[in-house]
Amino acid sequence: MNRRIIPLVLSTILLSTGLWGASARADESIPIADFFKKAEFSGRPILSPDGQSMAVLTPRNGRFVLAVINLDTRASTVVASDPDWNVTNPMWVNNRRLVFSITKGSEEVMEKQTGGGLFAVNSDGSAFRKLVISVKEAMSTNMPYKPVSVLQRVGGDSNDLIVVNNERGRDADLGASDVFRLDTTNGRMALLTFNNPGAVSGWVLDHDNVIRVASSMTVESGSKRIIQKVYLRDDEKAPWKTIYQAYLDEGKEMNPLGFDFDNKTLFVAGRFNGRDKAGVHIWNSANNTVGELIAEHAEADISDGLIFDEARKKVVGVAVNGMKPEMYYFDEDYARLQASLDASLPNERVNFQWRGNRAVVTTTGVNNVGKLYYFDTVKKTLEPLYSVKPELDGKKLSEQSVIHYKARDGLTIPAYLTLPEGRTPKALPLVAYIHGGPHARDAYTFDPITQMLASRGFAVLQPQFRMSTGFGWKHHTAGWKQWGLAMQDDITDGIEDLVKQGVVDRNRVCIIGASYGGYATMYGLIKNPDLYKCGINWVGVTDVKMLFTVNWSDVSGPVMDNIGTKMHGDPKTDEAYFRQVSAIDHADKIKAPVLMAYGSEDRRVPLIHGEKMRDVLRKQGNTVEWMVMTGEGHGWSKESNNILWGETVYRFINRYIGPAAATATAQK
Repeated sequence: MNRRIIPLVLSTILLSTGLWGASARADESIPIADFFKKAEFSGRPILSPDGQSMAVLTPRNGRFVLAVINLDTRASTVVASDPDWNVTNPMWVNNRRLVFSITKGSEEVMEKQTGGGLFAVNSDGSAFRKLVISVKEAMSTNMPYKPVSVLQRVGGDSNDLIVVNNERGRDADLGASDVFRLDTTNGRMALLTFNNPGAVSGWVLDHDNVIRVASSMTVESGSKRIIQKVYLRDDEKAPWKTIYQAYLDEGKEMNPLGFDFDNKTLFVAGRFNGRDKAGVHIWNSANNTVGELIAEHAEADISDGLIFDEARKKVVGVAVNGMKPEMYYFDEDYARLQASLDASLPNERVNFQWRGNRAVVTTTGVNNVGKLYYFDTVKKTLEPLYSVKPELDGKKLSEQSVIHYKARDGLTIPAYLTLPEGRTPKALPLVAYIHGGPHARDAYTFDPITQMLASRGFAVLQPQFRMSTGFGWKHHTAGWKQWGLAMQDDITDGIEDLVKQGVVDRNRVCIIGASYGGYATMYGLIKNPDLYKCGINWVGVTDVKMLFTVNWSDVSGPVMDNIGTKMHGDPKTDEAYFRQVSAIDHADKIKAPVLMAYGSEDRRVPLIHGEKMRDVLRKQGNTVEWMVMTGEGHGWSKESNNILWGETVYRFINRYIGPAAATATAQK
């Protein structure tokens, strides 16, 4: 493998046909519903291993069906459809056979998402086989649901897949799994892990389909800390050897990524040798130590993203999830193709899937939610396939930019700032939009709420406050036990920075968010009651201690008992902290109007979080708008609910910091 990252140089512009034209203005003319409608096409086309055929999920009679296109003849065949279900997650088994699952998609609420399963069919529509029953069938027949996840294809002409199932390990504290070889023609599964080192949650096979690496998570007796152990074996008959172990709460866990095509060189990702940010290394199997560093990033963790090309038998590059997505190549052919596509599609972010002499190309950009192309690498022709959201084609959207600012203690906070297109960036109304988790992060991508608000003239700030993940261990742990404290200050400091620059009008600021973002909304209204004119909390935590005491929540268990207590507080020893940062306990400080919404079936943040806060606020006379999304969980699944929510969010914010607020003030 060539481990030198190749710089992209521009090459000859491709011969293209019929590409989409330049965008025109739209902004407030875009109906709010258009931002929240489901995509017209599902997923992206998938090339067969030889690149001769393409599988596409295409709409028909209100459902997504699976069609296969012969790229030589352009003949299209629908191979899987159902009047009650959408086909989802197709995958090629070989050049003539595929597997897929089913889903209700955005037609139904979370409670009715009873799809799943695994099914197989040939590319001409023949030899259909049910491999794993759906959740609905399991419920109706009183049979256990036994899902599998696919690790990889066996390869060649084989009809088999390598899959993982946790049936034998359901009672383990943190789960445990086995590996099977699944015959997609008859559904038979052969166990491959008779010799299982125990409590394994992750497996890695080499390129001969030999199971070589196992990663387990167990609860250490006494300390109750979660410890990872990584095992390696030389071949399928060799004994397992422990090569690495680390505590999860120290951030030193290893992620085995796979083998090079010599089946000896193992790539791993992690924070080794005192590094703050995860990078990709070669593991030194001779003495069980981390070896050469082959990929790192100044700001972001690289804990995954290695790209393997099975046909060319190469590790071709690594994808980095920075504040903007980045791609680095080790392979010259991939680097040249990327440069050619970038030149043909300027000002777009270009990704591609390459098989044989064909590639499926995906582009996104400021005014492009997503467009798909078919590229012939021999003829150098680029043909448009479809637009993900055609209702937004030709519309002027707002650019999501990356900024950085200093928190009051000197910590650098990365953030996304979306300024309304066509508006002078001066004294704008601002919506601080706070992500959930809080051990999560926002992404550089189309977000319907952000774009909807920007189209109506609002600036949107998305801070990656301390505790956010993906920016190193120090950035993450700086937020431990800082709910309502430094984490909240990071949000305030970002707003104040924009006010100081003159970009934002401090008299027109609202705060919104879901889950942890809902908590940050409520506590922001408490801690900075004169800063915010309104707040919107959906599925939000309102009392941190209830994360531990509400026993029907799905966040209980060993992870919460260990790293959860370090991040969010320990109910046995941190009672004073919980009282200090409880939104419910300090609700008397809230002055601004609040919109709150919860899912009736939410097990992550059960409805009681919202009901208790609603009752307290109403009792003390606050303005509270209250919504319960029946059948929904921790967020909205159904398209009509997302549209309703988008329209409700706009009306509420407009009433307090938008044109409606200005009109009301003038009338007074």
